[in-house]
Amino acid sequence: MQYFFKSITTYSFWRYALLSPEAIGKILAIVGGIYVAMDIADFFSIYTKDRYSKYAVVAMIAFAIVWVASTRRPITRFSYKIPGKDLSVEVRIGDLFDGTNDVIVSTNTTFDTDMASGLIDTDSIQGQVATRFFNANTAEIDRQLELDLAQILSVERQDAKGKKLEYPIGTVARVKSHNRTFYFVAMSRLNANGNAISLPREVEDALEATWKFVQTSGNLRDLSIPVMGTGRGRTGVPRKKMIERIAQSFYDESKGKIFSSRLSIVVRPKDAENFAVNLYQIRDYLVQSLH
Repeated sequence: MQYFFKSITTYSFWRYALLSPEAIGKILAIVGGIYVAMDIADFFSIYTKDRYSKYAVVAMIAFAIVWVASTRRPITRFSYKIPGKDLSVEVRIGDLFDGTNDVIVSTNTTFDTDMASGLIDTDSIQGQVATRFFNANTAEIDRQLELDLAQILSVERQDAKGKKLEYPIGTVARVKSHNRTFYFVAMSRLNANGNAISLPREVEDALEATWKFVQTSGNLRDLSIPVMGTGRGRTGVPRKKMIERIAQSFYDESKGKIFSSRLSIVVRPKDAENFAVNLYQIRDYLVQSLH
């Protein structure tokens, strides 16, 4: 409910609800329909326009505005199809794992999976993959990660809290379960206290590397991605800005070659409420920048 009330206090919502061409068209249609009904009533002497119509027009417009606004409530998802391309970007508030999309999962440069020690939080995206799709069997996740990481150069890091082999930012490794692929992408480093730290530039590099990996090793399936770097990544970039960066990065990489026809950027409901994520503002930006 907090998300609902925060949305209706923004200019972006009211521009969509009342000032968009579609909304204005509906308002005029309602006013026109009422006026026709008044004509019919006047013909049968039920309502005489000469006495009341100059006052009634205000009530007609007010009724039309209230009716249209009540039917255009805050949204929890939208999809934008990029003109001239079989490509669309969706932004939605909900569960990242809903549906059948392949999922992009942010991880650290040592690809740690240990939840028992608390190094990986069970509530994190990576932790949810382990508990919901592998019954918390991190040994199987490690086995699959090692297959893709075997040919990638790494450096030994003795001060690391967990695994000791560190890979470059942007390294991607696949994990598969339930007929879905989870792309684990290294976009943060663990500090001496085991906290993940990312720089905005590193997130952008990781995104670019992810799209390139999916181009060569993916299967053209729809993709879902969280708002990377805004939670445990600690980039400090607002969620609205990070959503814009993710969408723009996906679009830019798709100019050369389509590797997925649909990207779904998913915001956790709690984050949408706590950080006033406004899908109207985000949609306005994406329509302008991706057009």
